[in-house]
Amino acid sequence: MTLVESIENTPFSILHITGSVNDSIALRGELRNAGLQAGVHNAPDFDAARQEIAKNPVDVIYVEFENSAEQMLTALNELADREPALKGVPIVVYDDTADAEQVEGFLEAGAFVVIEHEALVEPLLMRAVATGLLHKDRENKVIQLAKSELRCQKLIDGSAEAVAYIQDGLHIYANRAYLDLLGFDSIDDLLEEPILDLAAGDSAQRLKAFLKTEDAEDTFTFRTNGGHEIDVRVNSTAASFDGEPCLQIFANQVKEDVGDISEQLEYFARRDLLTGLYNRNYLFEQIEARRAEIEAEEEGSGALLLLEILNHEEIKRHIGTTGMDNVLTEFGKKIEERVGGQGLVARHGAFSFLTLLGRLDRDHTAELAHALNELAREYVFTQGTTSVTVITSAGYLVLDENSPPNAAELVDRVERASNRAAQEGEYQARLYEPDIKTASEREQDEAWARKIKAALRESRFSMVFQPIVSLTGDREISRYEVFVRMVDEDGTLISPAEFLSQAERGDLIQSIDRWVVLSAIKQIHNGVKAGEKPKLYIRISDASLHDPEFSKWLVQRLQMTRLPDTLLAIQVSVNKAGHALRHLADMQEAMRPLGGELILDGFGSGEDGFRILDHLPVSTIKIARRLLENFAQESANQDRVGEVVQHAKQADMAVIVPNVENAASLQVLWPLGVDFVQGDFIQAPQESLEFDFAQF
Repeated sequence: MTLVESIENTPFSILHITGSVNDSIALRGELRNAGLQAGVHNAPDFDAARQEIAKNPVDVIYVEFENSAEQMLTALNELADREPALKGVPIVVYDDTADAEQVEGFLEAGAFVVIEHEALVEPLLMRAVATGLLHKDRENKVIQLAKSELRCQKLIDGSAEAVAYIQDGLHIYANRAYLDLLGFDSIDDLLEEPILDLAAGDSAQRLKAFLKTEDAEDTFTFRTNGGHEIDVRVNSTAASFDGEPCLQIFANQVKEDVGDISEQLEYFARRDLLTGLYNRNYLFEQIEARRAEIEAEEEGSGALLLLEILNHEEIKRHIGTTGMDNVLTEFGKKIEERVGGQGLVARHGAFSFLTLLGRLDRDHTAELAHALNELAREYVFTQGTTSVTVITSAGYLVLDENSPPNAAELVDRVERASNRAAQEGEYQARLYEPDIKTASEREQDEAWARKIKAALRESRFSMVFQPIVSLTGDREISRYEVFVRMVDEDGTLISPAEFLSQAERGDLIQSIDRWVVLSAIKQIHNGVKAGEKPKLYIRISDASLHDPEFSKWLVQRLQMTRLPDTLLAIQVSVNKAGHALRHLADMQEAMRPLGGELILDGFGSGEDGFRILDHLPVSTIKIARRLLENFAQESANQDRVGEVVQHAKQADMAVIVPNVENAASLQVLWPLGVDFVQGDFIQAPQESLEFDFAQF
């Protein structure tokens, strides 16, 4: 694979430091023509370069600065010491007049490579790009590894198996189980203590040799902090802790096969004495531990399932209390066998069984709930000449990062689901869902968060488009405003006002914004490929507008798309724009050369709109919707719209009038000089970009 082939499908960004913007444009064209997803940004001097680096990620810096290149190199390297974004970014210098001494000076000043001939620009730049991308990939993998190690560390912290990390023979970490095994109260009591000091008798010499090996296993005698000796089976493996290489050891006490009293006590502390299943208290501990793991992993899931025997009174009448106890024991074992390795089964109430499941999703949990009901339907218990059957109901819920951490609250919810199932009939299963009338605010927020995440994951969001029609004969571009829609699991359309407000409450609105941006860019790209020029007007939330990371992400997406014209417009309320002027100006400056723009909405509702344009100049404004209510009859609103249009014309800005609902309103607007109109009178939002603009 050639160097160009290795990076041809990867977007990258070059900061070209040169006094000629045209040279940067030409360089970008050459690289794009070579099939590369190159973004080239121009900086005429060091201050401009510093501002560009602060705004956009840079993969390579290309200095073409003639006699001042060495000073520029020195300044950039000093900046790199303070700016993390420049770490590992190669700096390439072009100087076709440099002699060997000058080239050496450039390299000493921090240049990755010096290009001395124009024909070498592309291959040497691509080598630098490949190096920069390789460094970025390595840094990302280091971050991912650190996150993975952190998740593993959290799991080890709560592990029942004794684990310790040893470096140069010293303890640098031990989990709670290891401390308990050796009788220490705190990690501080063991930190930096030699493990050899714990070895008793001839174990010390063997342990010393053992620590020099990896992936080994042996048994040693350790002296606990309380002074007694125990035999411990130790397994070792190479690991890292806080980025440093070390030895990870797993320790298990070697016990005699005869029934150890403490072991028996531990066993019975976890078990229900009648059925032999886990008991309620132990399962509650495991529920909370599983919920903590889900939060630590930042993903994953689990589930709770409650199966309740509904006809227990009838069974007791036929076979008595002892017979009922036998049913619970035998049927409980059958449940445990059916669940198998998928989870832990406990006796919960007098006549119910609670199961904590591993990583089952909603559908698989529902399948298991129905399977357990079927198991109950087919189960027959016989005592003497009397046979009885059991009637059950099942309730279940899925554990995720939105679930409350308290086990009692989770079990209360699954009990409510089981009760609802019982009300529906025999052998029914019901997913816990909050009742809108009785659910707490927290329960409703959790339910909406799951609903929105599921809709994003299952592609149940969509866009509809309303045409924006030119009254001045502009037909080259087809303009549409985008509205987002969401359907429920059963295909029911949800009000945008409802799900968008809930998304804002649950911090999910930015995920929807990114979906809208990506979907709009894809729609534009498809239209361009079909020989059309669709321009889409979208709205994003205040949270995204004020988020610097969102604007960087947006610019990166536009850099990858190569829009042939200004075809993506982000609509911002003029009232809200006043609180983010500098940020929005920077966003607009970054978007403009990439086919994006900002327009201001809501003009005419206040007096400050045109003052904002001094700080945030735009090419298009939109009239406030409230001025269009009963527009044909409201002369004051007509006058106000006319004033805004005249002011806009003087500033050479286009005007869009929304909410045109009837022919009378259009007839009033036409002579005012309005550029564009939209509204249900022209066409209600549709699922496709289909409209005959020639009729206007």
